[in-house]
Amino acid sequence: MIRTLDTTHPAPDRLAASLLERFGSAGMALSAHVGAMDEVAGGETALPPLFAVAREAALRLHRSRVRRTDVLSGREGLMAYLQASMGHEVVEQFRVLFVDAGFHLLADELMGTGTVNHSPVYPREIMRRALGLGASRLVLAHNHPAGRPEPSGADIEMTMRIVQLGKLMQVAVHDHIIVGNGRTCSFREMGLII
Repeated sequence: MIRTLDTTHPAPDRLAASLLERFGSAGMALSAHVGAMDEVAGGETALPPLFAVAREAALRLHRSRVRRTDVLSGREGLMAYLQASMGHEVVEQFRVLFVDAGFHLLADELMGTGTVNHSPVYPREIMRRALGLGASRLVLAHNHPAGRPEPSGADIEMTMRIVQLGKLMQVAVHDHIIVGNGRTCSFREMGLII
């Protein structure tokens, strides 16, 4: 039997190299938006649906690890989870991780979605939900789909409003993490939240 070379699809090793070159790591490739995946893999491959299944499995694994551990001390796991959940979204998302007094995750909720560079955030709604869940701490997180994870002036101002409201309601904002371009930026590490 004579085999012919299939030139309509890239070879697996070339495809893997292209994915790693474009997204930086296997984890980031799994998190990639379907449109970005199609640009690299071509519309004829079955990769996007397979990656969607793998991504959901990875998110569930990260989420279960985050739920079982002390959320605030497991920085690496938390950053990996946030990268996986929103690192390659094409619109800005604002998430809040609600944490109890024992530093365990009560809920991770999407509190706003928007455009490439803006997501509406309502501090009152965040605090209402925190009180409803009995949360004592919050980790705020959002992504910058268009670029670097450094905070804008608007990001800092909005965060300080949530921090002040949290003080009144006795709900501490532990950190605000921005995800962008495969990197993260922590307000706590920058000294913006003490």
